[in-house]
Amino acid sequence: MSEFELSLLKQRSIEALRQKARRGELKYKLPVGLCWTRHDKIELEPDRRVQEAIHLVFKKFIELRSARQVLLWFREENITLPKNYQDDFGEKILWRLPIYKNILNFLQNPLYAGAYVFGKIEARIKIVEGRARKTDGHKKPKDQWLVLIKEHHPGYISWERFEENQKILLESTHMRNGENPKSGRGGKALLSGILRCGHCSCMLHVVYSGKGGHVCRYYCRGANINHGRPDAFPLEVFVLIWQLALKFRKL
Repeated sequence: MSEFELSLLKQRSIEALRQKARRGELKYKLPVGLCWTRHDKIELEPDRRVQEAIHLVFKKFIELRSARQVLLWFREENITLPKNYQDDFGEKILWRLPIYKNILNFLQNPLYAGAYVFGKIEARIKIVEGRARKTDGHKKPKDQWLVLIKEHHPGYISWERFEENQKILLESTHMRNGENPKSGRGGKALLSGILRCGHCSCMLHVVYSGKGGHVCRYYCRGANINHGRPDAFPLEVFVLIWQLALKFRKL
């Protein structure tokens, strides 16, 4: 079989999947709290404990209007949230204290608003040093999603509530993934937006102290943001900053 025929078969297969997705019939892995029925329909997870926990996330967000405050409330009250887990015996539901990413996953997933979506992410190709580099997982704006079917299945919130939640999240976000470092916000730290924690890989934050605020200090807020724990200043950061300082001194 020629390469042209193989390419043609591949394109037809992809188009067949897209057509099935446009009808809202293409099955894919669902987030916790939703499941496929034997009639290929999406329904709420029959476990009432799972339903009540997810409803509580949305209820607290409406009350507190901050994903981080929702995280802190759940951890202070020691309330666990469900999470899908796959092992050798099939899929299970685990209950764990949430991290910041878990809260965002609930709030930002349109499936919880009863909408069927497909084609939210894309691959991008750019030329780097004369060679094509392909990267996956880039999120697309809502108006560029391949499929969006509202009221496709029962949801935990309405579509109007989902859109309002996104506006609240957007208003409270100043450093979203994929944006450029905010070193131009007035600070003088040379490594702002570059250094990352050696323990959790989160971007380090910068604070200024000393007379006139000219002394910069880098510290990790990963544990604080994700788990509500006190901020940390890992030893690796001290070592890295010291090495960089010596390097710059020699220049």
